[in-house]
Amino acid sequence: MTAEDRLIRSPSVREQASLRQQILKTLPCSRPESAAALAASARLRRFGPDETIFRQGEEIQVVLLVRGHAVFQRTTVDGQQVTVGIALPGELFGVTSVSSPIASVEMVALNDVELASWSGEDVRRLAAADPGLALNIADRLATILNNLTHKVDGFLHQDARRRVVRILARHRDLFFSDPPVLSRSHLPGLVGTSREMTGRVLRELENEGTVARTGRTGLRLLRPERLDAGDSV
Repeated sequence: MTAEDRLIRSPSVREQASLRQQILKTLPCSRPESAAALAASARLRRFGPDETIFRQGEEIQVVLLVRGHAVFQRTTVDGQQVTVGIALPGELFGVTSVSSPIASVEMVALNDVELASWSGEDVRRLAAADPGLALNIADRLATILNNLTHKVDGFLHQDARRRVVRILARHRDLFFSDPPVLSRSHLPGLVGTSREMTGRVLRELENEGTVARTGRTGLRLLRPERLDAGDSV
């Protein structure tokens, strides 16, 4: 990734057309003119693997992930780093910036990433005149809250083994792809346990023939049906 790639730039006419279609797919209730305005005013930027897109406590913008994958991490008051989510292509993030511009998490690229961004104020102004766009933003906020509730419930009521299996099943395309997007090193943060506890669960799953550890950080799925079985594994 060169310094030129990291520069913030405006989309070309061709990129605007592609971006407009992606915006309408991500925000299907928004008006075509709102999508066109967002595409024209977008700021494009690229990041390489492990580069920080924004930091916890910094001002953030509304972000559409055009290409690549990223991870959301939060550092707790006692210094523990917890992974709170995975960003997938075509998804919208940072929607809380329409009312609060301060990031509660940091966003880090997992591979080569391209994103489009807008200020929360600009999106809020468009949403004030477009009820469909406002509804999509409300839906996105509700999804974030629902995911957070499920994650907290998992921390409180599921043991480490069930949480590891649940995370591997939920993100199997990212853990077991070739090349993988997520590695064993990401598991403790996603599961919310120590590396030692996560390693112990992986050894159990390996002894049972569900997965195999490969190389320094990789995983290979041997028995997909055991992940599908969830907590019965």
